[in-house]
Amino acid sequence: MPLRKQKALKAAWKPLLLQWLVPGAGYWVIGEKRRAMAFFGVWALFCTLGAFQMQFGAVEGVKGGVFLPVQGAWLPILGALGTAGIGPVYGALAWAFGGVGTEPVRTLTQEYGATYVMVAGMLNWLCCFDVWDRVTGRWVFRLPKDEQLKIAKGE
Repeated sequence: MPLRKQKALKAAWKPLLLQWLVPGAGYWVIGEKRRAMAFFGVWALFCTLGAFQMQFGAVEGVKGGVFLPVQGAWLPILGALGTAGIGPVYGALAWAFGGVGTEPVRTLTQEYGATYVMVAGMLNWLCCFDVWDRVTGRWVFRLPKDEQLKIAKGE
């Protein structure tokens, strides 16, 4: 049976926090080392590509920028929440590529960098859900019914 309520929180809070702080660390802690290395590599690649695109994809001195929350505008808030999945690196990228120097968007390529970084953040949020499922034992419910029955019977 999967863990519930307080037992689930107690078992999963450390791997979840580590997964958000250093993408892949949550998988590493729960023993999924190959998955951790693969995910960290993808995360690092996307963040690096995003930073390079935002820095060197500049047209007429206007850099691309990461999504920052704007009071009263729901779309930038959603973009910022998705991008915040990259962990504390979001603060560094928001400081370097957020704010006044990023607007207006003049070319499509300026958005590529922000998109790379947001995809890395959204992927890490999905991995946080997966770490939660694996730690609490809920990953079994993602399997087809026949495989769930085999696991329940101990086959």
